[in-house]
Amino acid sequence: MSEIDEKSKSDDKKVIEMEEKEKMLNEENKAHDVIAEVEQSVGKDGEKETSKIIKTEGREVQPKKIPIGGIQMPGFFTRSKSKEKCKDGDAEIEGTELLDSKEKESKDEQIQPTRIKLPNPFRKSKALSEEDVSGGSEPKEKKRLLQSIRLPLVSVCPRKKRDEQKLESRSGKAGLASVETLDDTEKKEEELKSIPLDDKKNLEKQENDQTWRQKLKAYRIVISALLVFILLVIIIVAFAIPGKSRLTSVIRNGKYVQTITSCGKVEGLLDDGAVAFRGIPYARPPLNDLRFKPAQPLNDLAYCWNFTEPFQAYNSTNTCFQLYSNGTAVGEEDCLTLDVVTPDVRYDTPLPVIVLIGAETLMGGSPGKMRPSARFARSKDVVYVRPNFRLGALGFLAANVLTKSVHPPTSGNYGLSDIVEALKWVQLNIEHFGGDKNSVTLFGHRAGATLVTALATTKDAKLLFKQAWASSGSTIFPTKTLSESERGSSSYLEAISCDSVNCLREKEPEVLTNNIEDLWRKPIFDLPTPTEDPTKRHEWLVMDGNIIRDSPRVLWSREEGIPVQLIIGTTAHAAYSEKLRLKYTDWTEELVKKHVNESKIGHSNLTEEVFKLYPPSFRGLVTMISDIRIVCPLFYMTEEMPNTTFYVVSQPRGELDIADVDSDIDAIFGRYEPKTVAQRRYVSSIQQLFYYFITHRKIGLEKTKRVLVVEQDALPQDTYSHCDFWKKHDFVPKYSQLD
Repeated sequence: MSEIDEKSKSDDKKVIEMEEKEKMLNEENKAHDVIAEVEQSVGKDGEKETSKIIKTEGREVQPKKIPIGGIQMPGFFTRSKSKEKCKDGDAEIEGTELLDSKEKESKDEQIQPTRIKLPNPFRKSKALSEEDVSGGSEPKEKKRLLQSIRLPLVSVCPRKKRDEQKLESRSGKAGLASVETLDDTEKKEEELKSIPLDDKKNLEKQENDQTWRQKLKAYRIVISALLVFILLVIIIVAFAIPGKSRLTSVIRNGKYVQTITSCGKVEGLLDDGAVAFRGIPYARPPLNDLRFKPAQPLNDLAYCWNFTEPFQAYNSTNTCFQLYSNGTAVGEEDCLTLDVVTPDVRYDTPLPVIVLIGAETLMGGSPGKMRPSARFARSKDVVYVRPNFRLGALGFLAANVLTKSVHPPTSGNYGLSDIVEALKWVQLNIEHFGGDKNSVTLFGHRAGATLVTALATTKDAKLLFKQAWASSGSTIFPTKTLSESERGSSSYLEAISCDSVNCLREKEPEVLTNNIEDLWRKPIFDLPTPTEDPTKRHEWLVMDGNIIRDSPRVLWSREEGIPVQLIIGTTAHAAYSEKLRLKYTDWTEELVKKHVNESKIGHSNLTEEVFKLYPPSFRGLVTMISDIRIVCPLFYMTEEMPNTTFYVVSQPRGELDIADVDSDIDAIFGRYEPKTVAQRRYVSSIQQLFYYFITHRKIGLEKTKRVLVVEQDALPQDTYSHCDFWKKHDFVPKYSQLD
């Protein structure tokens, strides 16, 4: 019969049992004398009866069953047999039996002492049996009553002892039956688990963990609400506490905006959602003694305007004196001013700055298409700056009499010095117009692109701007020394009858402009003639030893390249000329072939080969001229420049279906009027390339090819069509455009 498992008792049963034990002990102490008299005789009878139960090996002692409906009262009919039950080697097994008959009352260990005199199993002086002594183990520490009450269902015996007792019961040793009978099935055995006292700490830890989990689960809504509240407080505080304030200028009378410069206050006007400041002086007027001298800065208050009143920068000043392609000379000498168009006058978030340099030739046609757009300044978040600069003889004349008049001796490139001084003004003042002086892009078109490319090769370029974009410029840069350039100007001085500096400074600007030799003028775009001699062309730019100290071609071909990032490009029909188109009312195939055959191409016996590459149409003729004069020379020039990107716009427009010289500029400034889906895609593509370059200093595409052809999309290519043919026959770069 299996041993009594105290684990199956509930808390209430345990308490009742303990109370009964205590009561019975008190009664036993009172009746100790009576029990002592009959202890010996009754003890013998008990031993016989016990041995009768135990000696039968292999015989399972059947438990007494509680009738159905009976109340199981642990402790009421039972008591512990021995306090020594946890001793090693103890053969006695704690048990109880149901008191169901008068015949077995004398044999029961839990009989009432007043009716039947039995040995006291709880007597402290009970001797150990031989089996106990042979075990050789010392009795374990008794379990206190309060510990048993605090830990219900806890076995008083160690787990090891219970396992040994189970083995003994299975080997045939029967124990005393319990009043609460146990089921013999293994399933019942597994359900009756005990909790060792050694696991008290683990139990408490598990209870604590479970308690915390229950608390968190119970208050999860409150905790979530508290976290949300804290987050809202943080957000409110973040918005409530003022950070770096956005400093903007006050708008006066709804249209006037003021800011400050190194020379005093200036006041501009609201223009299409942006602010425009026009005609701000950036250098001293190049008059009298300052004519034919580099630009002089406004480095003295005497050169500035009245500090008490702001400079009214409402209207653009006239352009510098220049000669247009139609022979008209217009402009003023007092012209060194600039325009600034900005989305807003602020200091918190400076914007990229684009300095616009535009001119058809180095003699005139400025600013051309390079006019800032207030709408695009606002939509693209950029600041536009467009300076005026000197052109023609007033801007680039190099002469011996001029060189001797200054120290160190030099002359020429005055217009280039104007742009340099404007860039210095930008570095000093652009922050007061919402611009970032560390993000300046120099953007040139046509002759302006030639000047931009030249400035990109100078040593101080990186101090004035970070990157440059040059569209449809020239590849002709100074290759002659300053003295050689001075000798080339002797015929011009003879034409105006001047041999001194004073004479040159006293001449009217119209006289200086109208007497320029024809070879110094830019010819109409056309195919090279049989008599054209490129060596006799005039080079406006000179190696003055101040700005241009060495040949730009030598500088950019070095391994380190130029000091700033440069993008060079053009359009597929950049050499289109309205005068050439009007030469014939209708350019038929025969007229096109005749025109080609009469040119240098025909005299080189290349007419048939050329028309295998180009169609015999006016559009094909314009493509041919553009390749010889602009596209292919620029393509091969950029091949000499490390880390320089070259692009060609080929998306056509207009009645002639050509990509004219202004196609890229108009699209960049939003003046291109797309009429087809392809044209809309082109505008988006070229704008993305340009404005990505402005902000990131790269075009957004990996340079894996030699040229970027921009039509509907930007497509990299290994080469540009037909350029190798013209280079092979020595047309490129020999016949490149002048400026």
